Amino acid sequence: MKITSILTLAILWTTVVAAQNYSLDVYESTLSIGTTHYKGFSTRFTQPYKEVKKTWWKYIRTKAHIFNNKTHYTLTVPPKKGESNTAIQFISVIENGSKQQSILTVAPIDAALSAEQLATLRKDLQVLLVDFKINYFTRILQQKIDQQEKDNHKLSKELHKQKNRNSVASEKLLQQLAQGQAHLESLKRDLAKIK
Repeated sequence: MKITSILTLAILWTTVVAAQNYSLDVYESTLSIGTTHYKGFSTRFTQPYKEVKKTWWKYIRTKAHIFNNKTHYTLTVPPKKGESNTAIQFISVIENGSKQQSILTVAPIDAALSAEQLATLRKDLQVLLVDFKINYFTRILQQKIDQQEKDNHKLSKELHKQKNRNSVASEKLLQQLAQGQAHLESLKRDLAKIK
């Protein structure tokens, strides 16, 4: 009975954790601002829109100068010494998609770029999105892992206090600890997949 209930709880937690999507997928898309269309890349998040928007803002402002239009960001990456003398510009939009999904799209502003420069910039933007997702998901998972470790430590202390008592409470604590360990292992597996 005891082993069955522990396995049931472990399976339940694994199912709940698997519902979170930590996909690094990036796909080609078209971004429309007014009547102008830009070819770029998009990616989806299952996390809340406001959280993704805030994190994207913090991430991208370390890499580019941001001009906040009402519908989109215009981002300018200044040239590095010894490289080209023109700044690179691209557009970023975060949309609140269906089913509580956030969609982040970036596209180069290809005003004065050659085909070769545009291809390189598009590849760099794709890498930028993947890098952002890795940083974002790593931070989320590390916070969850830290919290679960604290919770498991607290449960372990409570279980140790009730070590010599054969009570229903100690059985319940043992089940919660097993459940917490299963959840922690699942989070660590997700983190290893991302890195």
